[in-house]
Amino acid sequence: MSIWASGAAYEPYVGRWSRLVAREFLAWLDVPADSRWLDVGCGTGALSATILAVARPATVAGIDASDGYVAYARKQIRDRRAVFR
Repeated sequence: MSIWASGAAYEPYVGRWSRLVAREFLAWLDVPADSRWLDVGCGTGALSATILAVARPATVAGIDASDGYVAYARKQIRDRRAVFR
């Protein structure tokens, strides 16, 4: 199995670190509420989930080259404002 195929395998290594810094990163960006976000290289959706939780976005579009990561993000994040491809 390719390392790029399993969101469950990726999440404990990279996703957990993304979650630790995401809130500070979003505060630093200071993007207005109701903005449309594009999360390029979204992986398993760690940053997208934090955007949805704290940034009050209109929409979040996450894109990633890994079908496995996209599938994981779709399964974990059920917010109607989010789409993953």
